[in-house]
Amino acid sequence: MKLRIIRIDLPLKHIFTTSNKSNSVVRTIVVELEQDGLRGHGEVQEDLFYNETIESMVELLENCADAVRRYALADTIAFGCYIDPMFGSSRFARSAVDCAACDLWGKMKNKPLYKIWKLPSENLPLSSYSIGLDSLERMADRFDEVPDWPSYRIKLGDSNDMQILEMLRKKTNAPFRIDVNGGWNVNTAISYIERLKSLGVESIEQPLAPNNWEGMSKLRKAMKERNINIPIFADESWKTENDIERCVGFFDGLNIKLAKCGGLTPAREIIAKARQLGFKLTSANSVESTVGVSAIAQLASLFDYIAVDGPLQIEKKIGTGVSVNNGKLIFPKENGTGVRVVLR
Repeated sequence: MKLRIIRIDLPLKHIFTTSNKSNSVVRTIVVELEQDGLRGHGEVQEDLFYNETIESMVELLENCADAVRRYALADTIAFGCYIDPMFGSSRFARSAVDCAACDLWGKMKNKPLYKIWKLPSENLPLSSYSIGLDSLERMADRFDEVPDWPSYRIKLGDSNDMQILEMLRKKTNAPFRIDVNGGWNVNTAISYIERLKSLGVESIEQPLAPNNWEGMSKLRKAMKERNINIPIFADESWKTENDIERCVGFFDGLNIKLAKCGGLTPAREIIAKARQLGFKLTSANSVESTVGVSAIAQLASLFDYIAVDGPLQIEKKIGTGVSVNNGKLIFPKENGTGVRVVLR
């Protein structure tokens, strides 16, 4: 196979802010694998929280290119075993290669990936739409651009969080899924929980700092005492598969991101493990292009919630694939993950 590295800066329609960072441009790598005239594509974004920079990932990908050229893809699991030593602990760069291999493998088999894996493409969870943290006025404007979605994933972690939710609740009856990115302390979180319930919050993602296990224990105890059953999802509190069991008893669910899993192939195993441990599952990435969305969409039936609205946040279109219309996933008549990259 031939491996090609495509570096792309994805400009956003609006600055996207969370409790710990702001982005106007998302630095991205698209990996292309070519064999027998067919091409597969995978995507990964830079993430400084995980110490994954574009430069470090490009170096890993360049170092493995010769070994990939000597490999003839026939099975994604065997290919995963082949590339594992090349990436060490870096799941991000590996994810882009694995997703590209899965896309290529599906095209070689002349079938969409979800069909090969015998997963449905109907009656899937509906995607929420993500609204970044900002002033009340700007968050209201962001909502007004997409007023009819079935649910909203709202970034919080500021002093006026309850005002934000109250303002948005006046605009819609749709459920809110909030993502705090570790921006609250335990006392703040406990003081909010009853209001979150009354404001129609359906789930809470990463309310406290990643390693605040004592605080999570206190928060869960307070919620139980007040009979508040909003599920809490871990994101930053699990960095690798080895962290998942640590989350048992502290969280109700996990945010499964392909970059943390190392791609689609290991994600299926991690999802199975998480379900065995009793976790609910969401897949929500703030911003990624159609390449990344088309990959995770293959597994959409395995999740309770999804947020795959990234392409709608981006000014620059780099290809076609799975699209999202008011939350509903629409699969193209393409094999593999359904991706066609048009940026050359």
